[in-house]
Amino acid sequence: MKIEVLGIRFLNGDRPLRAFADIRLEDSIVIREFRVINDNGKRLRVAPPQLSWKVSDGSIQYKTIVTLPDDVKGSVDLAILKRFTEEMERIDGTKES
Repeated sequence: MKIEVLGIRFLNGDRPLRAFADIRLEDSIVIREFRVINDNGKRLRVAPPQLSWKVSDGSIQYKTIVTLPDDVKGSVDLAILKRFTEEMERIDGTKES
């Protein structure tokens, strides 16, 4: 399956959510708002797009918008993390110059 990472949007600050990523599958389907997360300095992970809302008791509920088959999800995760790493290295390289 062809996976194209359309862009990575980095977030400022020291929090687990590091960036958002948009992808295109098979030159036709665009899925936006995958999240790149780094929980407590552990390995980076990719989470699918989700909706969130507050319920009457004040708690926040979440619902995944897109569920991909495991093999596709694995390929999407690898593509996003590869692009995220490349962009981080590019940004770090420009800071040192």
